Amino acid sequence: MCDPLTLTIASTAVAAGGQLYSGMQQANAYNTQAAFADRQAGMELERGNYEATRAREQNDRKLAGMRGAYLSSGVALEGSPTEVIADSATRASLDEQAIRYGARVQAGNMQFEARQARANAGSAVIGSVIGALGTGLSGYSQYQNQQQKMTMLRNPYLTYGV
Repeated sequence: MCDPLTLTIASTAVAAGGQLYSGMQQANAYNTQAAFADRQAGMELERGNYEATRAREQNDRKLAGMRGAYLSSGVALEGSPTEVIADSATRASLDEQAIRYGARVQAGNMQFEARQARANAGSAVIGSVIGALGTGLSGYSQYQNQQQKMTMLRNPYLTYGV
């Protein structure tokens, strides 16, 4: 069987190593979460661009249909019909911009989540190092106390200054 000093050193090393390993694993999980959020942000921007492009194509078809309907019914494209088409084009453009803006907001939120996850990863590493150092200091203190007790057992007269 091992002596108490060896057990103190071994348990301190194992506990400190466990804290470091745990912190590294937590940091890896946060970094994976950050990578996922970055990926989602990129996909959100792509989705917004795609939907805005589809909306523009649909709006172009509608506006062309309006022009065609006016022309086929013999109405000249001036005055009121022109204003209606221009107003419809403006509204269509605003819809497209709203789609892109919504996608940018979503992507920005995802990028914020990624930054938070990276910050958490750094904190996990720092926390595990500090925890391991604390465990090491505690183990060293226990080791010193046991050393002192062993010395007292070997030579009990040291405390009396004899």
